[in-house]
Amino acid sequence: MGPAFADPAGERLIETMDRAGVDTSVVFPLDYGLYTGEPGVPIEEQNFRVCEAAKSNRGRLVPFFSIDPRRPEAASMFSKAVGDWGARGLKLHPCAGFYAGDEACKPLYQKCMEHDLPVVIHTGSQPAPFKMKYARPAFVDDVAADFPELKIIMAHVGHNWWEEALLVGTVKPNVCYDVSGWQPAIREYPEVFYRMLRRLLDAVGPWRVFFGSDGPFLNGIMPLEDWVAAIEEPGLTSCPDVYFSDEEKRLVMGEAFARLVALEI
Repeated sequence: MGPAFADPAGERLIETMDRAGVDTSVVFPLDYGLYTGEPGVPIEEQNFRVCEAAKSNRGRLVPFFSIDPRRPEAASMFSKAVGDWGARGLKLHPCAGFYAGDEACKPLYQKCMEHDLPVVIHTGSQPAPFKMKYARPAFVDDVAADFPELKIIMAHVGHNWWEEALLVGTVKPNVCYDVSGWQPAIREYPEVFYRMLRRLLDAVGPWRVFFGSDGPFLNGIMPLEDWVAAIEEPGLTSCPDVYFSDEEKRLVMGEAFARLVALEI
């Protein structure tokens, strides 16, 4: 992460959340080291620092652990993060060169199930040098089938593969979704986003759909407060037949995720 996004103690994030009226955020690093070259700070230390920042902002930040599952020590490091550092979930980013159903991922899924923790799996597009072929939602179907008790969150609803992502969740009830990463779409094609969200809610219900920002990277495209308003006060002039109830918005904006990970809100 470059200096523009540096925020070791989470102070900038908390300020951003306060401006947007966001009470709690999930935070994690990303492990691209095996694909792009190891960074100056090892991934174990990155995860530790994220967990420490969350401890300093208890109730505001919820730490997830992130690692490339192909690292030999991945499962043991995850156990340490959960037991000693307070990690509350797992994040995998297949675009770094693996598929969600690869054998290397399975020990991490087992750890999630042992501790009743969710896994967030990136689905959809990703800029170069990463390859989005690894992040097709269909590959998450393998995971959902092999681990039917695992709590799975498909990040980004697969972007433009959202219908494929939805197809997985309609037959795999352990699959949930976050709608992060749709800021560019809602700025350019709001009807596409709102119709996608409406269909998603109709198909799987609001208890399986979660708000997310994918910040800080996308905050430059749309400030967090505007992205929050896009869900809480949706502009539906381009699709006046679409409607979201107050209960649906309330669940998507926090209550559903809080129940999934047993957060107090």
